This record gives sequence, C-alpha cells and structure tokens, in this order.
Amino acid sequence: MRLILIRHGESEGNAAGVLQGRLDYGLSERGARQARLTAERLASHGADRVLSSPLRRASTTAALIAEAMQLELALEEDLAEYDIGAGAGLTGPELREKFPELLEARARGERFLYPGEEGRDVFQARLERALERLRQLEGTTVAVAHGGVIGALCHLVVGLDLRRPGAFMVGNCSLTEITQDRSGRLVIARHNDMCHLEGIETTLDRG
Repeated sequence: MRLILIRHGESEGNAAGVLQGRLDYGLSERGARQARLTAERLASHGADRVLSSPLRRASTTAALIAEAMQLELALEEDLAEYDIGAGAGLTGPELREKFPELLEARARGERFLYPGEEGRDVFQARLERALERLRQLEGTTVAVAHGGVIGALCHLVVGLDLRRPGAFMVGNCSLTEITQDRSGRLVIARHNDMCHLEGIETTLDRG
C-alpha cells in the first residue's frame, strides 16, 4: 500500500485569502501552473489509480494528474474539505467582525465553532473511514484533497489529536506519502514535498 496525497493547486479562494470550506472555487492562474507542474512530475511515476475530492479546485488538479499518468479519475466524497459552515467565504478581518466571540474563544485557548460547522468529531470519523478504505487498496493510490484533510490524515497516522492546530503544514500541490511498514503500521514517508514548484510555492491554508 502506497498513498500519495496531493493538495490542490492554489484556488481563487486561496488567492483572495478567504476561508473556503465547501465553497467550490476554481484554480487561480498560479494554481493551474502548479497543477500542470505536479502532473509533469508524476507523469513518469507508476500508480494504479487517481482519486479526488469532488470540489472543483481538487478535481481540476486531479484531472491533469490523471491525464498525465494515463489513468481514470474517480471522485471520493470523504476527501472533501472540512465544512466550516457560516465562516466560509470570509477573510480574517471579516470573520472577526462578524463573529467577535471568535477572539474571545481564542483568548481562552478554545476553538470557536461557526454556525453550521461540520464538527471535528464528524470530520475525524469521516477521515478514519476514508483512510481505512484507502489502506485496503493494493498498489499506489494518488489522491488529491485539501490542506485540512491531508493535515488531519497525518494527525491520524501519527496518533495526534485533530484539534491540535498547525502540526502539519500542507502547501498547494505538495506531495505527502503514506506507506505501511513491515508490521502493517501506517507511516509518513515524506511530507509537504514541493520540489517541483520552485518559485511558485504557496502555503496559506484556508481550505
């Protein structure tokens, strides 16, 4: 089992600095360049399948990769980004203005919950389900998802609480590889590999 996780290219929402969640932004011009370079890097790599979150910023990135690898693309609903509810589509200043209690919660060391948010427990259960399915697949799987999803999957692999922020940075179109050791334990073989994006890296993670 070999799982190569790729965050989508920079989206229009990333470029605008908004919290995206499930809002369906397309790729920015830079994001499209990142996706093409990622496809070129993976073209000569062997894989058995390409999967993607159904959101457009991920599926557009994945389609370029699948074409370069001469594989079919399949959508995986459980790889969709965390649903941030009423916080989606807003910049940092807009979030603080609309939800003044956000700063109060942070000052107390608490995580603020936006109205309509998916919930971390639901998110964790969804990703545990996805990871269990993915680890059962033979060969190499390329899966295009989101910063929040890939970071959370890494948390699950190493046994960290998903509520712990910032443990794993995930740049746009970076590669993170998860494999199994001889005992069957999942391990992170590489993380946030952006060697193919020299000069056009973007790391802001708002979904």
